Formats: sequence, structure tokens, C-alpha cells
Amino acid sequence: MMDEGVLEAARAVRPYLAEFMDSAVAADVDAELARLLATAAGGEDVEGRLRAVLEADEATGVFLERVLEDAPDFRPPQVVSELTSRYSGLPGDPSPVRADKFRCPYGDYVWYRPEVGVPVRPCPTHHCALEPV
Repeated sequence: MMDEGVLEAARAVRPYLAEFMDSAVAADVDAELARLLATAAGGEDVEGRLRAVLEADEATGVFLERVLEDAPDFRPPQVVSELTSRYSGLPGDPSPVRADKFRCPYGDYVWYRPEVGVPVRPCPTHHCALEPV
């Protein structure tokens, strides 16, 4: 059985790849992650291969570690740090406001809206609208 945290990290890292590496390398990594996630959706266990792709680069390896540390939510570190640093909370309610999460209906891409008013982007693999989670 595959680790849901690894799957979620592979889905969630895709919007950030261009920030972590050269654009040509990011495009190759994105295509490989999309291919492996599609294979996983077909029922094949690709956890080891997903881990290998993510751990091949220091930035994506750290991203994977941070997502796994955020169990059971498995949110990207960019979302977790924004939640904790940008919101001070109301008296009596210590929990941070959660970022809106959107997912490709085919299950291979996850995106978190950084703030209200930012338009929801389409899935880069299927070019379809992302659905709120």
C-alpha cells in the first residue's frame, strides 16, 4: 500500500518546481511526476520511484520531508509557513485559517490558493479546471 503522504507531496510539489530548479529540468521532473501519478492512479505501487524523483534534488527532497512532517494534512511547507506567519488568530480561536486547496479531477495535481482573489489555475497536465477539496 502506498504512503498517501508521498503521493500528496508529488502532487503538491508540481506548482513549485520552477522555483526550485532550472525551467527545463522542472519541466522534465513535472512530466515524470505526472506520469508516475497516473500510473499510481491505475493501481500500481510507485512510491519508491516517486521518492527517487523527489529526493534526486535537495529542494524537492526537503519539500517531501516537510510534507510528510505535516501528517495527516500533508500540506506544502509554503502553505504551512504562510498559515502560521500571516495569521494571528482571533481571541478564543487559536487555529490558523486554512488555505483553499484545489485538485485535478484526475488526481495528479494539487494547488493551494495563496490568498483570496487569486484565480484558480488549470491543471498543467490535463488543462482542465481544478476542483475545490
